[in-house]
Amino acid sequence: MLFAKAPRLHEVKTRLEPVLTAGQALWLHEAMLHDQLVFVNGLLGPGRSCELCLDRVGEPRGELARAMAGMSRTLQGEGDLGARLHRALTRAFDDGAARVAVLGSDAPTLPRSLVEDALTRLRGGADAVVIPALDGGYVLVGASHPVPALFAGVPWGTSSVLDVTRRIAVASGLVLALTAPWPDVDVASDLARLRADLAADPARAPETAVVLTRLGLYSPQNPVV
Repeated sequence: MLFAKAPRLHEVKTRLEPVLTAGQALWLHEAMLHDQLVFVNGLLGPGRSCELCLDRVGEPRGELARAMAGMSRTLQGEGDLGARLHRALTRAFDDGAARVAVLGSDAPTLPRSLVEDALTRLRGGADAVVIPALDGGYVLVGASHPVPALFAGVPWGTSSVLDVTRRIAVASGLVLALTAPWPDVDVASDLARLRADLAADPARAPETAVVLTRLGLYSPQNPVV
């Protein structure tokens, strides 16, 4: 399940605006979302389905619209991030899912190997799993059954998200597995790591690479034309 904000000016990637204009931040958000849509679709296989869960109704444009074509779309609903995650997971389990993984659009270079590792840990008996972010949050959360306690009382948007989540898991008797960490893109200082990850694997997030190149923030060995 890809959890994302519908693209809209002044409301996405706002913490990048010291470096980017609001329009450029929107452009980058759309590119990262596009790359994640392609990535999630690439995870499909026997017994797997995928969906895009947006924070509000939105009509995509251009390449983004084409990437969304044919994908199931749902809405996150009201409440803080924890309430929305719990609602989405519960709905998926009610629909018959055995395991659910939720990732965001802010980690466009996340490798498939880490996602598969997370799913393997769920199959191995973990109640929940996270791929930690380098900033103290996480870029993916998965579960093998509803885990409402894991999303209650978490200080979303802070560097304490992962620590609090781990403490909640222990207090609730939940087996929480952690994979190796991966960076996401929230603030301007994250762009340097994004450039390095794109250079290491340019095929993973080509639309993101295109935008950064055209903004003068990335110089690939094989320039995008």
